[in-house]
Amino acid sequence: MNNFNIIKEALVYIDNHLDEQISYETLAGKFHFSPYYFHRMFSAVAGKTIAAYIRDRRLLKAGVHLSSDDRSILEIGLECGFNSAQSFSRSFKEVYGISPSDYRKYGYKPVAVTAEEMIMKFTNRLKGGIYVNPNIIKRGAMVIAGVSGDGNKTWEVWNRFESLIKEKPVENKLSENSYEVRLYDGEKSIVHVGFLVSGDEAEHPYEIIRLPASQYASFDVYVEKGYESENDAMNEWLGTNSGGYSEKLLDDKHYCVEYYDERFNGSEAGSIVEIWIPVEKK
Repeated sequence: MNNFNIIKEALVYIDNHLDEQISYETLAGKFHFSPYYFHRMFSAVAGKTIAAYIRDRRLLKAGVHLSSDDRSILEIGLECGFNSAQSFSRSFKEVYGISPSDYRKYGYKPVAVTAEEMIMKFTNRLKGGIYVNPNIIKRGAMVIAGVSGDGNKTWEVWNRFESLIKEKPVENKLSENSYEVRLYDGEKSIVHVGFLVSGDEAEHPYEIIRLPASQYASFDVYVEKGYESENDAMNEWLGTNSGGYSEKLLDDKHYCVEYYDERFNGSEAGSIVEIWIPVEKK
């Protein structure tokens, strides 16, 4: 199941279990993702946290009942996952700006957005394959053991790395997640592919690259949509972001990191790669 389908299934699951306690940890476990990455994917698509989304869907369901049946406000609130008429009324007014009783009195009717429509709206917000709303993350110094090569022959470098790890596994790797570091020197680029390792060395024939502790602007790139627009979109963000961030160089050279974790699933729909651009405050 690709990542977009996972989120769609999660949206449907939430709608079918609004009267139950639902945590993002439970949802992540159900769909076999770590809580952190599941919450990040979900929030990108839904445009809000899981908790806020669940609250809003409960209120939407309540609005449907208020406009279509005569049950008491307490009954409707309890069915929609609220534990009292007071908590239901308070949440309803915070979101809709009107009490449940007035909502019913004036004959309002809610407009529901389906899971499919949410996925479609999200993909329409992508610039090519990149979602231009980066997270600012911090990473300590990193040592990445792997293989290096010509940046114009990236697939060749990946193929050499994958062949090497089959012949000689990396003993001190910290996880199964992989990294692609791209270093630019004028018109030339070098690419290094590998695993994050403990310590400061790696056994021959692995090469290592050391990256200093840094802040990064982390962009989600949706592989199926292509990489064609990524550089322009990231450069636009660097030039216009309101946080005052500019690109940070390494020995006067530009570089970036591609990070492949459990969300990456080849070229399938919803497959995600993170691209990290080192940044600092201007």
